[in-house]
Order: sequence, then C-alpha cells, then structure tokens
Amino acid sequence: MAKIKMPKSSPAIDMTPLVDLGFLLVTFFMLTAQFRPEDSVVVDIPSSRSQQTIPTENLMTVVVDSVGRVFWDFTDKKVRKAVIEEMGNRYKVNFTPDQVQRFVSLGAIGLPIQQMPAYLDLESSTERGPVDKASKGIPIDSTNNQLIDWIRVTQLIFSSGAEGRNPIVALKGDGNVDYSVMNKVIKIFQSPTVKINRFKMITNLEESRMAVSSTK
Repeated sequence: MAKIKMPKSSPAIDMTPLVDLGFLLVTFFMLTAQFRPEDSVVVDIPSSRSQQTIPTENLMTVVVDSVGRVFWDFTDKKVRKAVIEEMGNRYKVNFTPDQVQRFVSLGAIGLPIQQMPAYLDLESSTERGPVDKASKGIPIDSTNNQLIDWIRVTQLIFSSGAEGRNPIVALKGDGNVDYSVMNKVIKIFQSPTVKINRFKMITNLEESRMAVSSTK
C-alpha cells in the first residue's frame, strides 16, 4: 500500500501577541519614566581622578556657582515635599498645593524662602530662567543664614523616616568660585547645629565621567 505523503508547509507564527506586548512595554516606560529637571544653575566643576560614582538616592547637594551663589537640592521627592512645607512653617511663608508640587519636580533651588511662592507660580523653565540668573542664591549671612535651615530641616525629615540615618551630603562647587565662599559653606556643614563632618565633593573625572571624592 502506497504511503500517504503529507503536504509540506512552513510553520506559521502569530506575531500579534508579541506586537501587543511590545506596545505595552513602550507605554509602560513612557508613563513611568521620570525626566531629569532642568538645572537652574550651570557649574563648571574641577577635574579629578576619583573613581567613585555619584549616589542617585538619598543625596542632598549644596551647589556653589562661579559667582558664589548657593543652591540646595535633594533627590527624593517625598523628602522635598516635607522640606518645603516645614521651611514654610519656619519662615511663615504659605505655599499652595500647586506650588508645593512644582517645587517637588524642580532641581536645585537658589532663592530666599520669601521669594519662593512667586517663583513657584512660574509655569515654565523659560519664565524661571531670568529669575534664576538674577537671584543671589540662598542667603548664608550671619544675620540671615537660610542655608543652615535648609540643611537641618532636610536632616530632621530624612532621619525621621530612615531609621535615624542622615542623608548623603555632597558639595558641588564651580572650579572658579572664590574659596572664601566654599569655606563659609564648609563651616556651615561643621556648625554645632548641622554637624556634617563627612561629605562628598563632586568633581569631574579627566575621562569626562562624573565622580565624587570623600572629605572628612
């Protein structure tokens, strides 16, 4: 009896589920991605050979630009929200929920706390840009030292929700800044109220990679 030959055919693969999965992944990443906020200050940091990378979590950064203006920044949004609310309470400055939310989404801040509500009413970086350029930074004078409050409030809020730990602290200074300003910021770090004796100096690797060097 002759054998029955089965017709040969190429296997068919239905790609529809795979395409659906691809679009779902793309949609997920688009909705959950967090864009880096535009920097309010540009700092030309000095070069270094340090191989340590910059932490991306629990990092409080104090920035000093080339003309000596001081800025504050923190990576965690929940901490930022609590910090601006507490700073408002301390300085009797009222912030609306929209202003608080806008503050949470911004990067480094370099304004006296009294000017913050008007600044946070500005809706775009184009509107905030001229204000950033005209600002004199966070006050660090002996009679009006708001930086020490920014740092101390951040420490208190972070440690209350992190098993008593203090945040990682970094100092990012422009390579052309007057050393006296950096020295004043370091003295604020080491003041009895703040007690930051160990922090990271953010520098730029000669291989064009960002790095930090620890300082005691």
